[in-house]
Order: sequence, then structure tokens, then C-alpha cells
Amino acid sequence: MLSFLKRFLSPSASADPATIPESHQVYAPRKTTLYAFGDIHGQIRQLQQAIDSIVKYAEDDRSAHYRSKVVFLGDYVDRGEDSRAVLDGLMRLPTIHPQIDWIFLAGNHEVVMQGFLTAPQDHLLWLEYGGCETLASYGVAPPASNAHRDLMVARDAFARALPPAHLAFLQSMPIRHLAGDYLFVHAGLRPGIPLDRQSQEDMQWIRGDFLEQPYWHGKCVVHGHTIEAQPTVLPWRIGLDTGAYSGSPLSGIRLRDNQREVLSFPCLRPF
Repeated sequence: MLSFLKRFLSPSASADPATIPESHQVYAPRKTTLYAFGDIHGQIRQLQQAIDSIVKYAEDDRSAHYRSKVVFLGDYVDRGEDSRAVLDGLMRLPTIHPQIDWIFLAGNHEVVMQGFLTAPQDHLLWLEYGGCETLASYGVAPPASNAHRDLMVARDAFARALPPAHLAFLQSMPIRHLAGDYLFVHAGLRPGIPLDRQSQEDMQWIRGDFLEQPYWHGKCVVHGHTIEAQPTVLPWRIGLDTGAYSGSPLSGIRLRDNQREVLSFPCLRPF
């Protein structure tokens, strides 16, 4: 439990912000259109809208002799009711649409989901932060209590229900992706730390120290993790988590040359 809670606590950075370039100085790779999407959290219908849109965009990219690359920023599971369907859908994309490059980053929820499989007693908060919905999507009942025996019963049932291909997919996810002047991570970066020394924990968990002061990391950071009322598009960071699981749109962005276009896919379920 303590190891889980420590991820929410981190020392403040003291580095002075580096010079932040104007947005027109930030470019996608030459002849490549980049797409990125924030936290999906089990919202299969919004995900399908986004995929349908990207496939159409990719046709335009090809006609303009541009390569299409899509980066999902993590947190595919938990909170929403269709985590299993989301993972199924994402895994099939490279086969169904091989003309597009697909990148799937690991978010903190994927980390904690796997942690429950190995040490459920140390990952109780996963159940409170959407893990019960993920268990249900695999046909597994949540533990009857936090007692060790009940947790192990739920863990063992989940281990049996989770397809090996899903686990392999989760374990294969990278932590970050670099493309042109953009760096894609789930949560953010720690100011003042060189890119090659950023910790996995910060890239998947950081909030305030990253968000509270503008800092140019040498790349524009594209991230999710922290819910904002609308996509935040700044020269130094682009935040794309708009709380899709709570009835808000699933948000994304299209980056070509030095242009930025926000994408939005509304919730289709009744509230």
C-alpha cells in the first residue's frame, strides 16, 4: 500500500524554466502526420469513433504522401465498463490497418492493473480507482473484502480470465515515444531533468511539478493523466485527458508540420 501511495508524492523541482519556443517552431517529423489520444478508460464507443476518424484522415495523408502515426497515451482500462473490449480493439489495429503506425504507451492504470496480479494486497487502491469495473469486464467478481483470502480469490480468477495475449500486450507497452519536436508520455516530465534521466515513475505518475510551471524540455510534451476541462495546447505541453469516462469527450490532436488540430469524440451513452 505504501509503495502505491508514494507514487502520488514527489519533491518539488527547483530548476528555472528553460526558454520556451513559439509554437510555430515546433514541428512533427517531415512528411509524417502525428495523432495522439488521451485516456480512454474503457470507453469503447468513443474509441471506435476516434479510429474511424483516423482511418479517414490516413487516406488524406497518403494522398498527400504523408505517413500516419497514432500514439495512444495510456490508461485504456478502469473506470469505464468496456476495458476488455478496448484492449481487444487496440490489439487488432496493426493487423486491420497496417498502413498506419500504431503506438500504445503504458499508463499508470496499466501498471497498477498488472501490480494487482502480482501483489493484490499492495494495490488495493486499484479497486477503488476503476479496477472493479475492469474485473467486471472480464467476468470477474470484485473481492468480497480486503482480507487476504478474498483478494487472492479475485486475483486468481482475474489471472485465469485475462487472455495471455492481453497480458503480453500490456507488458510490451513502451513508456514514451519521440517523434520530431514532440515527446509522448502518459503523465509528463520532471522539470530540470534531462530526457535520458527521466524516471518511469514520473513519466507515468507526475502531476503538479510538471503542470504548474512552464518548462521547455527540448521537446513539446504530449500527455494525458490529469483531467482538464478541454485539451490544453501550449508551446511546451499538450494535455489530452478530458475525462472521457465521466461523460466528457475523448480528446486527441492531429499534428502535421507546425500545425495543430484538436480532435473531439463525444460520449454516446446516456447519463
